[in-house]
Parts: sequence; structure tokens; C-alpha cells
Amino acid sequence: MKEGVIVTHYRNTYAVIHLDYLLDNVETLYQKVKLPMIAIIKANAYGHGYKQVAEVLKDNPHISMFGVATLKEAIDLRKLGIYKDILVLGAIPLEDLDMVIENDISLTVFSKDYIHEIMHLYHHHKSVKVHIKIDSGMNRLGFKNKEEFEEVLKMCSSPVFQVDGVFTHFATADDASQNDAYQNQLDSFYAMIENHQFQYVHCQNSASMIYHETTHSHLGRIGIAMYGVDPAGHESKELKQVMSLYTKVAMVKFIKKGEKIGYGLTYTAKKDEYIATLPIGYADGVIRANQGRDVYINGHYYPIVGRVCMDQMMVRVDSTVKVHDVVEIFGEHISLARMARELDTIPYEIMCLVSERVERIYKNENKSL
Repeated sequence: MKEGVIVTHYRNTYAVIHLDYLLDNVETLYQKVKLPMIAIIKANAYGHGYKQVAEVLKDNPHISMFGVATLKEAIDLRKLGIYKDILVLGAIPLEDLDMVIENDISLTVFSKDYIHEIMHLYHHHKSVKVHIKIDSGMNRLGFKNKEEFEEVLKMCSSPVFQVDGVFTHFATADDASQNDAYQNQLDSFYAMIENHQFQYVHCQNSASMIYHETTHSHLGRIGIAMYGVDPAGHESKELKQVMSLYTKVAMVKFIKKGEKIGYGLTYTAKKDEYIATLPIGYADGVIRANQGRDVYINGHYYPIVGRVCMDQMMVRVDSTVKVHDVVEIFGEHISLARMARELDTIPYEIMCLVSERVERIYKNENKSL
């Protein structure tokens, strides 16, 4: 990324979100499975900004539904004028059940206790729209066997409920070494729902879409892949990474051999060196474990030295690096997949860690945002 392309308003630390890349990824995934899709925009759209992501997707012909984690996320989407179906994937406080019904939001039902609680709190003229969650082997949320599932269907035959869908979630769809576990989950899911008909049947997540043949889903759920990251953490040739994170050099100083840097004085210069201070730190989501990793400046990679601070970090550079030079933390030259491998984590975590104080700058080819 060239200096001068981005103009920030408050800080020299910012994330660039390419919404045109996001739309390209949606199209790529649709062409793989030819299914309508649920756009997963929980956790502030994986850190990308739910308002902007929802806005660009709300009229997309491939997106039939939005998936969120909390009731607040669902209500916020309705306030933005999103009229497509919205499914809350997790548990919510059911004291807010009236808000669910009034805003035409679908809930996930995953236990008999949860269903009883809905029935106890229900006092409305409209049914509660629900999707039934099946635990096909992940042992998180959901019903584990056919007998339980059949009992739940009877419970949900009450006028309290409108059962629109049924779904499960795969634990190992991104792991080729665990194909048997994936197949066992798929078989278990279809054995449980068998002859029952639902408007929505969905089990394909991003990894299932990319690494497995089409299932009998009516919908695909696109999360990490929509944001341009391979769910298995591989470098992707098909997807375009939507988010990049940048900062700019605040200061460059010359230090002598033997001088130490940062909290705890954990880094000692082995020779005379140039040190650049960057206005980004763990309060922005660049955690302390990044010490020793590289950043990218002016066509070269430079190591982070000393402990990452709350608001700043230091990088060993050379005499060519100047104040105001753009620094890529991750982006075109340092992928999220690479960064995740180096941090022994997953790209999801890195994106979600980018804090609210990092300004998001939105780009969409041939469109001003």
C-alpha cells in the first residue's frame, strides 16, 4: 500500500476494509455451492464493522439470511433497515422475548430447558420463529439423539413456536485428517432429521463449502470465508482478504550497541541500530505475543523488538525508514493466515481482536463510502 492513499481522521493506525473483495468472496462461494446463504456477521462482522457489511449485503441476491450471536446484534440490524431473516445462533436472555417477536427475529432452540423457558415467558399473539440446533458430535449446543429430537418437535408443535429450520455445526470440516469425524457428523445429522421437512436445513459452514462436496443443505453459512480467509488457515488463491491493518512510523531513533528497549528491557541491540516507534499496541489488538514477528515497510520486512506496549511498539529498521512511512501489520504482504501461524492461533481471533479504537476505512471499487 502506497503512502498517501489513505487519509485518516484521528490516528495513524487504521484498518482498511475492501467491501468489493467481500462481495467477490460471496460470489466465489455461491458459485461453489449454488445455494442461498446465511451471512454470519456476529462479533461486529468478525471485526470488519457490522453496519457496513450488512449494508453492502442487504440486497445481495445470494444472501437470504443474516446470522448473529446476540439479540443486540439482531436488533441493531433491524434498526439499520435489514428486512431479511435474522437468526440468533446462540442463547439469549429470554426476558427479552417480546423484542424477539416484535422484531421478527429467529431464535436457536438447543435444549428442552430453553424451550420450557420460552413457553413459560411467552405472552404474545405471534409465534416465536425458531431453528432447532442438532448436536451431531461437537458437544456444544443442541440435541444429541433422534428420540430427543422427536420429543422437541412435539414440544415445538405448540402455537408458541414456528419451526422454520434445523441445523448443525461441524467441528472438523477444515481438517483433512478428520474426514471420518466430519462424515459421522453429517450422517448423524441426516439420520436425525430423516423424513421431516423444514423450510431451512443448513449445515454447510465455510469449511464444508470449500473442502467437501455439496450436502443436502438448503442454505450455506458463510463466515470466515466471506472475509477472505481460508477456514483451515491456508493461503487462499480463491478468496480475497477483506481486512488489512496499518499504522505509520511516529519516530526513528539511533541507538548504540548494548542499549536496551521497552518494558522489562527484554531486547538488547547487538550492534548500532535504528529503532522505529509505531503508534499501535495491544489496546489495538496487536497482542504482546507479536514480539519477534515482522511488519512490512517500503518493500522490506522488519522485526518487532521489545515488548509490545498498550499504545505503541518498536521495530528494528534501517536508515531508509522515515517518520510517516506506512507500516503493514497484516494485509497484502503479511496475510492473516501467515500471522496466525506465527502466533499459533487462528485468523478469526486476530480479526476479532482489532479493537474499536482502530478506525475502519471502507473501500468499494468505483463507489464512494
